[in-house]
Amino acid sequence: MKTLKYLLVGVAATRRSPHRPSPRAQSRPPHPPAAADDAAQAAFRSMVGEIVAADQAARTVTVMHLVASKPVHVVFNVDEATLPALAQLKPGDHVKVTYVQRGETRIIKTIVKA
Repeated sequence: MKTLKYLLVGVAATRRSPHRPSPRAQSRPPHPPAAADDAAQAAFRSMVGEIVAADQAARTVTVMHLVASKPVHVVFNVDEATLPALAQLKPGDHVKVTYVQRGETRIIKTIVKA
């Protein structure tokens, strides 16, 4: 008998007002704009490795790092703000690279000796 009483009180308490629509009746929010997708892709990433090549004219840096004990070469583009830091580095230097990835392009935001 007590269980039935609690069940009825629970149903009465959760019953919706006729003036308040149910959550299912509300429309779904629209798909987020493409700019939000770009922001999600533009998250900063980092990598530690060794500089293999640096080309200031082409604004590229090739960094070798290990994946499953195998060397992998990754090519980065260098933006205008990072270009001066590139002049102080040479092949063989161990570096930490912070970058953003947009599609297949990786753009260095900071590069420092590790």
